[in-house]
Amino acid sequence: MNATILAVIGNYLELESLVSRFGIPFHYISHEGKTREAHDQEMSEVIDAYHPEYLVLAKYMRVLSSAFVARFPNRIINIHHSFLPAFIGANPYRQAFERGVKIIGATAHFVNTDLDEGPIIAQNVIQVNHAQGARDMAQAGRDVEKIVLAQALKLVFAEKVFVSNNKTIIF
Repeated sequence: MNATILAVIGNYLELESLVSRFGIPFHYISHEGKTREAHDQEMSEVIDAYHPEYLVLAKYMRVLSSAFVARFPNRIINIHHSFLPAFIGANPYRQAFERGVKIIGATAHFVNTDLDEGPIIAQNVIQVNHAQGARDMAQAGRDVEKIVLAQALKLVFAEKVFVSNNKTIIF
């Protein structure tokens, strides 16, 4: 992908062993008992030491403060586990199951100050049916998420994405 992972920051320790196998620095910054701003400040101190071009959110289920997002305009990439703009926020697969959808998908987008409303970089969907429960949909959705995030990162790192207002133009 023409990229180097400088470090991983986790607010849970679950991924530390995976990250360490690849020799990538892992920084654990708990969010427990902290304000959003205090947690963002601790992350900023670690991030600033690396001077990254982009931040990639994966398995990160906390809303970033507006001040944090403003420091990295169109440089924070999130993978959202639904086909935005439908089913924003938490539990999209439960929402999809309850609505009886026939497709589920994933959306990679730049983060802005509006929850799950940043410029979309890549999307994909798969078909589902009535025999699949919310848990089955979530498993299938995780596979789509991986593919969509990889597609988005490849485009961004190759400098093929141009942001215009709240839309992207892909070259």
